[in-house]
Amino acid sequence: MPQPLGGTMTALLENGVPGLCGPVSISPLAGGRSNPTFLLDAANGRYVLRSRPVGVTFPWAHRIDREVRILTALEGSDIPVPPVLLHVDDPSHFGAPFYLMPLIDGAAEEDPALPALSPGQRASAYEQAIDILARLHRLSPGAIGLAGFGSSGDYNHRQLMRWSEQVAADGIVPPALLELGSLLSRILPSQSRTSIVHGDYRFGNLLLADGRVTAVLDWELSTLGDPFADLAYFLLAFELPHDNPILPGLAGRSRSGSGIPAPTALVERYCRATGFALPAAWQAYRAFALYRTAAIAHGVLHRNATGAIAPAMLRQLDVIAEAGLACLGLAPPAKG
Repeated sequence: MPQPLGGTMTALLENGVPGLCGPVSISPLAGGRSNPTFLLDAANGRYVLRSRPVGVTFPWAHRIDREVRILTALEGSDIPVPPVLLHVDDPSHFGAPFYLMPLIDGAAEEDPALPALSPGQRASAYEQAIDILARLHRLSPGAIGLAGFGSSGDYNHRQLMRWSEQVAADGIVPPALLELGSLLSRILPSQSRTSIVHGDYRFGNLLLADGRVTAVLDWELSTLGDPFADLAYFLLAFELPHDNPILPGLAGRSRSGSGIPAPTALVERYCRATGFALPAAWQAYRAFALYRTAAIAHGVLHRNATGAIAPAMLRQLDVIAEAGLACLGLAPPAKG
């Protein structure tokens, strides 16, 4: 339920955003994921406030400043992003750093089947999404002020090491996830191209209005990295079961008449748009996207569990990892 925003905070917004005027009410917005997101109803219109979680002490976590930097850099490009109207790094006003953007028309859809759209709208949405990703990957980071955006070194192995260490620290590891991580440590290719990568590019982070992509949101994981890792992650939906509780997918669903393009057609469209040739180790990229998803989910489940992770959820992680092994032509490990 909307609550009135305090006078001091309202005054800060009025002074910082031309045209914004109170009174202002605030209510939580669903879909903010790890960074709390709120709808602001002001006398002159509607806005979205996105903040760092209150009480976060790790400097590398929930990097609102990174989102602000890349959104600012991309403003005016052909990547649809909301403009940053105000960035406040001082936590004393809202309890945590935050930034403000206008409310953009559209809604995010977690289900990659896009059930609310017609077949023609689904086809258009998928094609637009792949075209936007291709345009992002063709941007020169240096040309838009992002030359030093992110860590140095090989993105693929840096990511693999990060998530493997996280999995190892989080207790019981499903056998397929353990085997897939070990295999990828030997076969995952080194980064050969460097592009701006979103890091979590999927329909759950795209706003759609009547099949049009109106904005790309949630840039918290963005950095400079391997564009093919970003592409493989977007196509992850085709690997995951439709009833997967972690991220729903398209595997096992009939796509006949749905309008959803085949993943091979999307890959071909991407390669035409970028001029990039698909790497010989493309299957390893697909497997890595699945491994990374399962590893992130493993950490989330571990943090949320009151004790050990429930066996049913561990099995769901194994299902994702088994799909990664299948990408590499391997059967799941024998059950003990």
